[in-house]
Amino acid sequence: MKHVICLAVASLIATSANAAEMKWSGSAGYRYEQTSVDNFTGAGAAGAAGQINNKAHGYRANLGVSGGWENVEWGVGVRTSNGSVANDDHVFANGASNFGIGFEQAWFRYVREFGSLDFSVTAGRQKNVFAYDSVSQNLFDNDVRFDGLGWQFKFGMFSLNAAQYTLGSTAGSIAGANGSNVTRTDISDALPSGQHLTYLFGIQPTMNWKFADDIEAMFGVGYYYWKDSTNVNNIGGSNLVVPGTVAGTVPPGGTYALGDPRQWQFTTAWTLPYSLSFNGEFVMNKKSDFAGVELSRTAWSAGLTYGSLKKAHDFSVGYAYGNKGIASVINRYSHEKFQAD
Repeated sequence: MKHVICLAVASLIATSANAAEMKWSGSAGYRYEQTSVDNFTGAGAAGAAGQINNKAHGYRANLGVSGGWENVEWGVGVRTSNGSVANDDHVFANGASNFGIGFEQAWFRYVREFGSLDFSVTAGRQKNVFAYDSVSQNLFDNDVRFDGLGWQFKFGMFSLNAAQYTLGSTAGSIAGANGSNVTRTDISDALPSGQHLTYLFGIQPTMNWKFADDIEAMFGVGYYYWKDSTNVNNIGGSNLVVPGTVAGTVPPGGTYALGDPRQWQFTTAWTLPYSLSFNGEFVMNKKSDFAGVELSRTAWSAGLTYGSLKKAHDFSVGYAYGNKGIASVINRYSHEKFQAD
């Protein structure tokens, strides 16, 4: 289990220009980070051997264009990429490596009003349609883009978000080993290790409540089913009791397979006076098991932020605290620096 305290300062530099029905947008950023993690080299308390300290400089950039016409919207864009779905920062090796570029978005959206009901459905590579803690990024990382269908319904102060996202294919027990390609034969279909697609199904009702002109709150409850998931979390230095081991701990470098997580999510976001905002989230996986032992399957986060990133030259500063159990969330889609272990 990991306890994380995060102090973050961010600034947005963006430009936009309208050309007919098209809108261009982009941003660039620099990040310096320093992390310290307990170094467990063996089992039990004797396995603790100081800390692992890491420093890194990272750069990121993105460029996109969007547009639309009556009842239809679209968007496409690229960004720097380092091969991770949850991070688009690129670390240079003394100028010896170049930026990797990948698709950030490529989607179409159909929007329609039915009296007091607002409806939209988005198809393609898109930003997550669900409400979540975007400060601590407890359940979903802000950089994650999903491929599939996202549905949104809004009726007054109530909304309903739903999605079916394709996570990729499996090759044996390895998720996404073949992108979204699946090769099947009569022989492979008879084997448990045959290739197939994995999915995320989710549904989330939310409610927005405006208490005053400068005080507004959002409450949401989500349920997520990661079907045929083969994702694993690195155990790192977690002290997990496992029957049969000499000292009763899992050595570093091990992994915990999450199977098919079924998660409940409770999230809230508050807009407060003086440009302040509060975010909080609690996530609980319905089941966790490691060699017959129940593991920590809950994650929570809370954070306070000043300012916002809505237009060029905006800035924000925030403080967040969180706790993640090894069996709570999938690290692949959660914040890359705040992972369950």
